Amino acid sequence: FILSLFFFFVIPRTEIDARRHLSPRSWPRIIHTSNHMGSSSAPTSWRTHEVRSAHRNKIFCLDWNCTGSQLATGSSDQSVKVWKLDKASSRSLTLESDLRSHSDSVMYLRFHPSEPDKLASTSGREKSLKFWDTRAAKNTATLSTPGNNLYFAWSHDGNYIVVGNQKDVVCTVDVRKMSIINQVEYKYQVNEPVFLRDQLLLGTGKHGSALEFVSFPQMEHVASFVGHTASVLSVAVDPSGRYVASGGGDALVCLWDAQEDALVNVKTFYHMENPIRAISFSHDSRYLTMSGDDACLYMEDLVDGLSETIDLKASVEESSWNPASRIMAYPQNDSLFLIY
Repeated sequence: FILSLFFFFVIPRTEIDARRHLSPRSWPRIIHTSNHMGSSSAPTSWRTHEVRSAHRNKIFCLDWNCTGSQLATGSSDQSVKVWKLDKASSRSLTLESDLRSHSDSVMYLRFHPSEPDKLASTSGREKSLKFWDTRAAKNTATLSTPGNNLYFAWSHDGNYIVVGNQKDVVCTVDVRKMSIINQVEYKYQVNEPVFLRDQLLLGTGKHGSALEFVSFPQMEHVASFVGHTASVLSVAVDPSGRYVASGGGDALVCLWDAQEDALVNVKTFYHMENPIRAISFSHDSRYLTMSGDDACLYMEDLVDGLSETIDLKASVEESSWNPASRIMAYPQNDSLFLIY
């Protein structure tokens, strides 16, 4: 461990990256399968199911609920749609509800971490968060926020939401009281937030490119970790809470070992040529998917160290693995796809 820290902090970054730029079949096993995975064998091939014209216009965001039974999608047609995953085959989607209350493109949405029928969403210029009961198919509350929102994240207990906007103001919402309890204005770019244990992790442009630990709910700086050469645009935590992945404007994806108040960079992936907009771990922590401005998806098998490129017709704004099975969803313009 001490030797690893020596290489990370002392040796020039260009030399570190050269050592990590290995051929796919020579990558080390960096995440081990857990008992709940079942078979550890990788699929010999991935299959695709398409929902054509899922929306009238481009799909920007999507997310599975905590049980994996529903998938929500948001679009520039100003709608949120909720899709039911077929229980028998677990390979097809049926439209369950079409939620309409937004007056602009729906740019981001996330389900509650433990209540499968509770959903939040935000649109481009509305300066608000909307809350939905997907079972009743209705908007239950709308909360005004300081600016045009880009990202948000639920706390693990579902009592709070942290929201970041275009002016790099991050505010904390107490969902129980439907009120904003604090807000912090940053002097550098702040992108996607995620919760890691009892702290908040922000993808930022601090020092040009940093992941920043922030105490919660105090929102005080704890530590910064640099692994990119451009702003960190996307962040994901694997289901075990052991690993963090970050995607940057430098077209790199970094994999971090999430230790107590520290991140140790264990691998850097170099596949893409353009900024990384979305990264996602599978439910068993075996697969890491990365996508962005390239017209493809990259699938990393973190157990066997193998990679696969899935060529597409358009770039991918977001991807999301089902929390209960090896099914991943991603949009292509107005259509929706499942890979399994």
